[in-house]
Amino acid sequence: MNSKVKNYVDVLFNDIPMTRKAAELKEEILSTLSEHFEAHLAEGKSENQAYTESLSDMGDIDELLESLAPEKELKPKIDEYRRKRARNTAVAVMVYIIGSLCICSIPAVSAVFNVWDPAKAAILGFIILLLCVAVATGLLIYTRMSVPQDVEPFLEKKDSHFDMSTKKGRFWASLKKLYWIVAVIIYLSISFLTEAWYITWLIWLVASAVWQALLMFSGNMEGDD
Repeated sequence: MNSKVKNYVDVLFNDIPMTRKAAELKEEILSTLSEHFEAHLAEGKSENQAYTESLSDMGDIDELLESLAPEKELKPKIDEYRRKRARNTAVAVMVYIIGSLCICSIPAVSAVFNVWDPAKAAILGFIILLLCVAVATGLLIYTRMSVPQDVEPFLEKKDSHFDMSTKKGRFWASLKKLYWIVAVIIYLSISFLTEAWYITWLIWLVASAVWQALLMFSGNMEGDD
């Protein structure tokens, strides 16, 4: 398969949600272009000429791509979930902030005004933080898990690292979700056990570096099935 033809089709579908219909159309266009390209080469034309005439043979590809737009009845459903996700994310962030403020402010107020045992105040602040983290994390997980299957492909652009039409692409996309869930669990576990919140944020830097290394290891997922 000619690399120019493949790259053209990849770029063509770069910002299109990789639904089943999109994957089938992408494969169809790639197959048709490749057939035309090989036919023009067999006629004795150069690669550049064969490539140009192959694209010309396809006609207006934009009309084909327009068929991939979400159906009219699906658009309100997409907008509704986007609003729900934005609202729940904002609430979760606010709950995280409240928990962080409680673990700092309750012991401080107890010490300044001498109104309660500082040790008990610290324990109360820690318990409230745990509750806030549990509520906020549960809300985020629920929001992510409750996305309708017919809406999910249209929520975000395709990950530039992964081709969702291939097995390896889908594997690494799933691994990405699992990886960051595990990173959150590790961060919270170490932070709660050591109470070294002032330094445990470095876990995110390490996690990001490890993920980038995994991406380099994965190589180019597109086109490898």
